Amino acid sequence: MQTPKLSEKSSICAIICVRNEKAYLPGLIKHLQGQGVEISFIDNASTDGSREIMERHIGNGVLAIHDLPFNGAFSLSDQLQAKALVEQGLKHEWILHVDADEIHHASIDGATLVDIARSADKDGYNAINFEEFVFLPEKDQHSANDMAHLNTLRYYYYAPIQQRLVRLYRRGQGLDNRSSGGHKVKGNAIIYPQPQVLRHYIALDQNHLEQKYLGRVFDSTELDRGWHRNRVGLTVEMLSLDRFKQDWFDYLPNPESRAFLRNRPKNRHFWIS
Repeated sequence: MQTPKLSEKSSICAIICVRNEKAYLPGLIKHLQGQGVEISFIDNASTDGSREIMERHIGNGVLAIHDLPFNGAFSLSDQLQAKALVEQGLKHEWILHVDADEIHHASIDGATLVDIARSADKDGYNAINFEEFVFLPEKDQHSANDMAHLNTLRYYYYAPIQQRLVRLYRRGQGLDNRSSGGHKVKGNAIIYPQPQVLRHYIALDQNHLEQKYLGRVFDSTELDRGWHRNRVGLTVEMLSLDRFKQDWFDYLPNPESRAFLRNRPKNRHFWIS
């Protein structure tokens, strides 16, 4: 069954910066289409076929693909600046900031992100926070296809501080997330009281996790600002997916479940726990 095209009057546009995220894109695009959310991509000089996947969906949920040169280091500031420029050219009521390895959805069954944004707007709120649940594959799990990671069941609730991921906000009200690394927003943010869900599929399998983080070069000015510190100096041992007993994690009963547990919040990621 072909996915229907989204209306040009969709009230939310997701802005996504991508560098070599080919395996994540089919599931991400399908999910956002199902949420009634349109997409503007920023291609950070991908070389793995990501660009071709984005191009195939132009006119079917994907509005445009913008270009951001890669300067040899991971630069969140460059990405956020590029997103801000894209945002200026949009006419949507709400802006959703998304990373390729994330799935954002409503915390209650049967609701879409568009439903939540409309409810927030009706009640006078202009920003929506998301709670982060980090999903990890099992040690022997392998990414057999482009959407295999979406079937992962084990996760942990990552909550070092409250209201740290204000990812959905009203466009044109002076809200800006560039100084916070894309987490919180500056300006007169009136945050919707019910947080929504961010599923962070941080790795596809053990090999992918190591390729993603071992030896990654970060922008030096961002390191000076204190950004990325929990991702610097990681080792193979630190990234091992079998470092912990099973009871360290929580498990969903099935991939579609929204019955997340919040009674054991983690204030650090698994590799420094």
